[in-house]
Amino acid sequence: MRRTLFTALFSACLALVLAGGSLEAAPERIVSLSPVGTEMLFALGQGERIIAVTEFCDYPPEAMERPSIGGFATLNLEGLLAMGTDLLVIQDLHEQFVPQLERLNIPHVLLRQDGIDDVYAGLADLGRACGAEPRASAEIERIRGEVEAVRRTVRAAASRPSVLVSVSRELSEPTVTAFYAAGRRTFYNELVELAGGVNASHEERIAYPRIAQEGLAILNPDVVLDLVGDRRFYHSGDGLDVDAVFQRDALVRQWTAGVATNAVRSGQIHILEGTVYLRPGPRIGAMLRSFAERIHPELEWAP
Repeated sequence: MRRTLFTALFSACLALVLAGGSLEAAPERIVSLSPVGTEMLFALGQGERIIAVTEFCDYPPEAMERPSIGGFATLNLEGLLAMGTDLLVIQDLHEQFVPQLERLNIPHVLLRQDGIDDVYAGLADLGRACGAEPRASAEIERIRGEVEAVRRTVRAAASRPSVLVSVSRELSEPTVTAFYAAGRRTFYNELVELAGGVNASHEERIAYPRIAQEGLAILNPDVVLDLVGDRRFYHSGDGLDVDAVFQRDALVRQWTAGVATNAVRSGQIHILEGTVYLRPGPRIGAMLRSFAERIHPELEWAP
């Protein structure tokens, strides 16, 4: 009887290996140093296995219930070992630490954020690391469907407007004196093109060039997408009322008080609040749809 049971177990394990499976247990103590990675982990059903996240991991809301280990710019390797981390999720800015992680045998997944294909690759990599490949495949297909739906709709557009994506600026000034724009070497460039627009910034060398009023006049965009982030993470040394700072009409007036671009003249200044617009993760399809609806308000968008 015992021999028969052993034979059955051995056969089952052999079948799993031949099918491309793994005998390694799924990680139970995951630390995420990437807000995008945290979103992906929850999307893959791994939320209960997360033991620590950064202070910037705010989505889904359950992520804010996990213990925080502070920011995500540095790594406390001793702390990771002490926590018994059996999977660390990092992003491209942490790449310098990979040799140390390998020496310490800390399993890790590094996420890149240069385009939609990187979102797919990140989900697939995390799916494999967590034993959640079917869930990862389903998430990838869901996003592909959202992207294709936008692509089909913008085919009907008669023009491709020039679009400026502002990703960071001082929000408390009377006018927009300077800001950082998304250049050609960013995932925003891909989103703008998929949404039926053309990136107003032609910068190829610098991912996020700093642009002043003179530069804005030269770019003269047809549409401005102003990504102002989330008020919960806004810090000002002036003791300003954050809700007043994020008042939508006031933020629009900061643009209209400056250079009279095509976007100003046509009322195509759009304030987009929330961290969803800053993270190329599982919600990138929603981000793309939001961009497209503002770039092409004349099109008919299905509910």
